[in-house]
Amino acid sequence: MPLSLNHKRRIFRPNARPGTPLPSLSVWLAAAGGAATMLIAASWFFESSEAPARAPANSHITASADRIAVVDGDTLRVGEYIVRLAGIAAPVRGSVCHGDGQAELDCGSAAANAVSAMVRGQAVTCTIGGHDGQGRPVGTCLAGGTSLGTTLVRDGWAHAETADLLGLESEARAAGRGIWHRGS
Repeated sequence: MPLSLNHKRRIFRPNARPGTPLPSLSVWLAAAGGAATMLIAASWFFESSEAPARAPANSHITASADRIAVVDGDTLRVGEYIVRLAGIAAPVRGSVCHGDGQAELDCGSAAANAVSAMVRGQAVTCTIGGHDGQGRPVGTCLAGGTSLGTTLVRDGWAHAETADLLGLESEARAAGRGIWHRGS
C-alpha cells in the first residue's frame, strides 16, 4: 500500500489524556516544600547582612578591647569594620618559616599572634586613609598609643610596603627577628 504524503501524522502524543488522574498528594507536598525552601533561602539572601560595614575613607574608628578581633597578621575587625593595616604585608596563615632550632613555624599564625598580644586588653583606634583592591578599609591603627603596623615590621612579623618602614624591616632582618629569624 503506497504511503500518502498528504496524511498528517502525529509524532508526539500529549502526556495528559482525558481522564488521567492528577498527581498524588505526596507529589504536591514535595513541590510545596521545595517552593517553601526556595522562599526561605531567598529571604535570607535579601535580609540585612552580618557582614562588616565599609568604613569611609578619611574617618576615625575606635573600638574597646572586647570589640577587637584579629583576622590575620595585617587585618583586624575593629567594632563593625574590617581594617587592613596600612603600609605592611604580613605572611598568610600556613606560610612556613623556621623558628628556634630550625623547627618549622607557621609565620602567618605567629604574625597574627603578635597582633593579638599587642591589642589584648587595649582599645584600638584606626585612621582610615582609603581602601585596598578588595574594598577593605586600609588604615593606621594604634593600640595603647602604639602603631600596630610599625611594631609588626620592627619586630619582624611583617614586610614593609612603604618607604618610611623599610629601615625598620632592614633592622629586623639584620637582627633576625620574627620571620627573619636565622635559618628562615
